Amino acid sequence: MKLRILLFLLLPAMAGMAQPGATKDSVSTTTVTPRPKKRPYTVPDARAYAETITAADLKILIDTLASNTMAGRETGEEGQRLAADFIAQQFKDLGLPPVADRRSYFQNIQLQNESWKDLSLKVGDQEFKKWTDFYVYTSENPNKPLIQLKEVVFVGYGIDDPKYSDYGKTKVEGKAVIFYNGEPMDNNGRSLITGKEFRSSWSLDWKRKIKLAKEKGATMAFIIDPNLAAFVKTNRRKLASWGWHSQSPDFGSVDKAMINNMFISQDVANAILGKKTGKVEEEFADLRNKEGFKPVKVKSNIEVHFDKEFKTLSGSNVVGVIEGTDERLKNEYVFVTAHYDHLGHADEVIYHGADDNASGTAAVIRIARAFADAKKNGIGPKRTVVCMLVSGEEKGLLGSRFYVDFPLFTLEKTVVDVNIDMIGRVDDRHAGNPNYVYVIGSNRMSSDLHEINEYVNSTYTKLELDYKYNAKDDPNHYYERSDHYNFAERGIPAIFYFNGTHADYHKPTDTADKIDAAAAAKRAQLAFYTAWDIANRPHRLTVDVSEK
Repeated sequence: MKLRILLFLLLPAMAGMAQPGATKDSVSTTTVTPRPKKRPYTVPDARAYAETITAADLKILIDTLASNTMAGRETGEEGQRLAADFIAQQFKDLGLPPVADRRSYFQNIQLQNESWKDLSLKVGDQEFKKWTDFYVYTSENPNKPLIQLKEVVFVGYGIDDPKYSDYGKTKVEGKAVIFYNGEPMDNNGRSLITGKEFRSSWSLDWKRKIKLAKEKGATMAFIIDPNLAAFVKTNRRKLASWGWHSQSPDFGSVDKAMINNMFISQDVANAILGKKTGKVEEEFADLRNKEGFKPVKVKSNIEVHFDKEFKTLSGSNVVGVIEGTDERLKNEYVFVTAHYDHLGHADEVIYHGADDNASGTAAVIRIARAFADAKKNGIGPKRTVVCMLVSGEEKGLLGSRFYVDFPLFTLEKTVVDVNIDMIGRVDDRHAGNPNYVYVIGSNRMSSDLHEINEYVNSTYTKLELDYKYNAKDDPNHYYERSDHYNFAERGIPAIFYFNGTHADYHKPTDTADKIDAAAAAKRAQLAFYTAWDIANRPHRLTVDVSEK
């Protein structure tokens, strides 16, 4: 499981430090829907296949994955590649077809991180400070080590609309433009575009203004943000870098319709406008009085640096597929996932990651075998089951993020993600009682999914289903911290099985000898039964809960 972060608004999660689970009474258990007394459909009996998921077999797999040879399985390092090869061999031995990149078991993930090596602004002899006097969105700015500007045109709010235009007939080719965030309002608080108190879409989409400026030939745009200080205080972390994101030959890092742009304070705007500040104020007064507006041209001496630093990372997701047997349903996909990467090593110290997440990886491998055996015996699954082990989770859910950006199977036909992340230990809350599992997300999007999990557990595995960490006010935010979350963000129901944290979490002492293989096997069987039911039921899961 990846470390705790505060999720920002635009970009995928990035790694930050998690604390062990909260105290027993600090979070209330979420109210859940009672399981149905009787299901309106039947599925083939899968007990014989569930029972092939044994403690002994899981222990062998966990011992191998958490061994010194795998060196902590850090994404991009040799240990991760060895682990990927090992998993692929397991799928090959099961007779699963290679359906990923170049007819292999690997979906190769290419990731890039963009941060600023030099982000600076100088107006004349005056230098301004980033995140104090100005801010930018890394993802919305091309790499331009140096931009020198000799003329800037003030264009009000940067709008060109059939009902209103700040540009008029003014030409801005080869020049920078400067304008205010938002849109023009008259002295009575009415928008000059809508004619009413509510604002138009120009206020909601600042990038539309940047693209318009580029269409008109401008080389850069400055956006005056009167609330800059408060915004930066709240969003400084997300503004500092773009973080890791997916890359492919077809995936550009910056929208080609964007030119370099910068949000600036009123003080910076006054420095740029210089002696023309008074003229701008006059034009604004005329604007509010509906007396017309004329752009103001300003001679300038501005130097801006947008010098980026790029880092790249390569890993792989390992994909095993059991094709569905029903002609009507086999083009729908049931995913069973876990991450196989961990934290690697520092010198001679290895972070073995036996629980996190060799335990979940082993479970998915054995679940794949159970489905494969069932298919060989002619009893399913009706839908196609995709058993996928992802890398990059510890660096911010990167492998699963890459998958949903570049799916091998259409997301619209993906009916569920059953995710397993840490099922080999017992936490303090359940000390002396391994017969439990935390269930997270089951009722966030689909009541069907929740009811199925409850039903198969009460019928077969009879574990204590603990919903403590499913609470939407859970301070640990575990729902957002494992790979199912990237599926859920795309509208795909997801369920996450978890044993809670412990004293060895994210430490070198998370070793295979501490794994409770019997507990792991029972939890893996529950995940299998849930996936089995979804793969064989006549109708796909209903998405009937609006809040994820």
